[in-house]
This record gives sequence, structure tokens and C-alpha cells, in this order.
Amino acid sequence: GAQVVGLTYAEYARRGFFELVTVSALVLPVLLAGDWLLRNEPHGHQRVFRMVAAVLLGLLAIVMASALRRMRLYVAEYGLSEIRLYSTAFMLYLAAAFAWFACTALRGARRRFAFGVLVQGFATLGVLHLVNPDALIVRTNLARPVSQRPFDGWYAASLSADAVPVLLEALPRIDPPARCSVGAGLLAQRHDLEQDDWRNWNLSRARARRLLQDHWQRLQADACEAPKS
Repeated sequence: GAQVVGLTYAEYARRGFFELVTVSALVLPVLLAGDWLLRNEPHGHQRVFRMVAAVLLGLLAIVMASALRRMRLYVAEYGLSEIRLYSTAFMLYLAAAFAWFACTALRGARRRFAFGVLVQGFATLGVLHLVNPDALIVRTNLARPVSQRPFDGWYAASLSADAVPVLLEALPRIDPPARCSVGAGLLAQRHDLEQDDWRNWNLSRARARRLLQDHWQRLQADACEAPKS
């Protein structure tokens, strides 16, 4: 596999990314606690804290940029997955939260910080909903050269019903080994969807069920046996 100074890309990118995310996530409570503890201190003390915090945020921006670069390397080498997508989204949310902290708490507008971070959180969830994460994962992985790393059909077919339309549309273009695993995985998902009752109903699952019913014969022709665990 690809090596980065004795480490594989997986070790270099995955370990480094999550360590840096952890460090970044721990800094915000420390800054908030420091700002709160100094709220009644002389303005000189508060000014020193804000200068130190500004320097820390600048260094943290470098750390977060490094973390995102590591994740980009990881995705380029191994493809996109749910954990990689959501971890990146969380890191971007943290970056926005730190920027908002600099614009509010460090400028004496502490009370505006919490509401802004809450709005950013809802905005992040809204963007994730709009981009349709599972469909995005499939599209991203399908766009990668097959020579770089084969498309993981079993993983793609294990994603939610949101990925079904993209997989069915791309099925003729997928290389045969991956196509057989996609076919088998989608047939298994069709069986699961047919067991649905009104409590699990949603538009995405209903659409996937209809599409799989329309294409089940083609999927049977392409399907192969699932790998033994």
C-alpha cells in the first residue's frame, strides 16, 4: 500500500485526523471557560486573554487545515465512507464555531456565541440533508479510477435507501466484480424493504422499494454470493 514515512495512508491520515479533531474539540471548552472565568476581571487581564486566545486560534487553524489534508489523502486513497464524510462535516462545523468565537467572545459579545453556534449546528445538519450523504458517497467512489482501488460494491449496497437510485443508474457502468456484489446487496435490501411497515415508511424508502421491484430481474442476473464473514 502507499507509504508516508513508514506509515500507510490509512495509518497516517486516519490516526492523525482523529487525533487533531480531538485536540480541536477540547480547545473550545477551555477557551469558553477562560472567557467566563475572566468576565469580572480588569479589562487588562481580559485583553491579555483575548490576545492569547487569538494566537491559539491561529495555531488551531493550522492544525485543522492539517487534519483536513489528512482526510483528503485518506479519501483519495480509500474512497469516501459515512464515517469519513461525517467526521469532515464535524471538523468544518468546529472551524465555523471557532471563527464565530473569535467574532463574538473575543470582541466582548459572549452572549451571542451560544445562539450562533446553535444556528451553525442546524445549518450543518441542513446541508448534510440536502447533499444526500449516501448518494454523495456512491457518486464520489464511482468517480474514482478503477485502477486506483476497485469500487466496493458490498459497502455501497449496504448504505441506506438514498443510495439505491444512484447505484441502479450506474449499474451498467460498474465493472463486473463490483456489479455482482451491488446486485446481491440490492436484492438483500429489496427483501428488507418489503418487510417494512408504516412505522419505517419514508419517501426515500418507498422510492427505493419501487425501483428495486422494477429492476429485480436485472439484479438477479448480475448478483453473486455474499462473502462469508
